[in-house]
Amino acid sequence: MSLFFILILIIILFLFFWWIFPLFFNGIPWQPTDMKRVKRMLEMAKLKPDETLYDLGCGDGRILIYAAQNYRAKAVGIEINPWLFALSWVRVFFLGLHHRVKVELKNIHDVSLQNADVVTIFLFQNVNDLLKDKFLKELKPGARIVSYVWILKDWNPDLVDQEYRLFKYTRK
Repeated sequence: MSLFFILILIIILFLFFWWIFPLFFNGIPWQPTDMKRVKRMLEMAKLKPDETLYDLGCGDGRILIYAAQNYRAKAVGIEINPWLFALSWVRVFFLGLHHRVKVELKNIHDVSLQNADVVTIFLFQNVNDLLKDKFLKELKPGARIVSYVWILKDWNPDLVDQEYRLFKYTRK
């Protein structure tokens, strides 16, 4: 075998085990939220300047960036996929938002949400089900959660946008 072939094989295996393989156990495939929904999510949350937004599974950072640019909010993105983490970080850096936006390469279950005023999520139903207890334990009363597509079972949403399939909840 040629050295070139071996190098290509090593790169492919590295990418598989570092990027794709973790998704089988820890996450969901990236499905970017369109900007109409991003805007509506933050409207529904009534995000205020200097409040802290957490985006669990932040993908390319679009919600974080929009919150910082248009609401002057502090934003924290949590992403388990190293490629999406890097993409978010680069976008934040080159937009000069690093003083308002922080992106962390972590599992959403390993992050404290104590400082969150708003949490945005676009995760599968089984992940939302796992997060309910975390929200109850860690979110302060009055914190808002906006979910795209999937609900928080046994919680009554304060506001529902049927057109965009968005659900807003407030931690009691």
